Amino acid sequence: MTTALSPSSDGTILLAAVAPAVPTPPGIGEETERQLNSARPASAALVAPPYDVVGTVCDSARVVLYTANSDSQIATKSLTALRDFARAQGWTIVHELYDLAPLDTPRRHRAAWCTVERALHAGEANGVVAPAEQEIAWNPGDRPALRVWLLGIPAFAVFPQVGQRRAVHEHNEAGADTAPSAAGAPVDREWFRSYRLDDVASLRRVRSDALTYLTVLGWPGDIVTAVEVLARVACNAVVHAQPTDESDAHMDVLLAVTEDDELLIDVRDPSPEFRDSGAAINGEKGRGLREVRLLGADVTWSLAEDGRSKTVRARLVPGEVPV
Repeated sequence: MTTALSPSSDGTILLAAVAPAVPTPPGIGEETERQLNSARPASAALVAPPYDVVGTVCDSARVVLYTANSDSQIATKSLTALRDFARAQGWTIVHELYDLAPLDTPRRHRAAWCTVERALHAGEANGVVAPAEQEIAWNPGDRPALRVWLLGIPAFAVFPQVGQRRAVHEHNEAGADTAPSAAGAPVDREWFRSYRLDDVASLRRVRSDALTYLTVLGWPGDIVTAVEVLARVACNAVVHAQPTDESDAHMDVLLAVTEDDELLIDVRDPSPEFRDSGAAINGEKGRGLREVRLLGADVTWSLAEDGRSKTVRARLVPGEVPV
């Protein structure tokens, strides 16, 4: 049975003998069919693991870390996260590789991925760890072929950032470690951080962090568009929500991906006022939210229960980017 990865109640990652189902593409051999069947759960009572696994994770795993991105900084950060993950499992890291290329670049045109293939075929490594399967096979129709190829070597693949049923939380600049909930949406995974309102540099950090963590969250939509939407909503907060008493104020940013792959972008600021909100949201007043709507986002806003702050939410769905 395939070995999968599962977090214990105290957050420690343990090995568990469960595995996600692997679809069987047509026209494969009997031996490969048997291996694919062995990767399916033996009982419906088994709970699917929070990480995608293809193949069998052996005790003496030697792995190649791999990611692909058009931004070298994001790729480097992804490799750092993968390194920490692999070391936590006690695996030996053979290579750390990334392709500086769009995700839809075919594997045969990726120099780093070709190195991964050679390492697996030569037995130098027996597994690959990547943030998500889509970073290796962007086209869903190509993923069964990737899995069959891995099983035929044989080798395994682990995708630790897919299917996570927990939030990606970080301590914010104010020292808090809890995130506001995205009530009313079936949230699958999320990320939260606070930024100073009186620091224009915060907007640069918002953009940089959003690029990184939308990739980490594995949202399948247009990440560049999502970053632009967040940047405009955050800019509105910096411009319009500054406190009059010059107090140390923050805005909270929450990125949440629902089970239907919708992206919820929440920006909470300390000003409960939203003058001419209807006109602004409809694009009849000001530029910021009008541009957000032109980028394809639905915009709403709400007051906090205590009436001391408000949250502006932009909702995006994967699909074509409006021209």
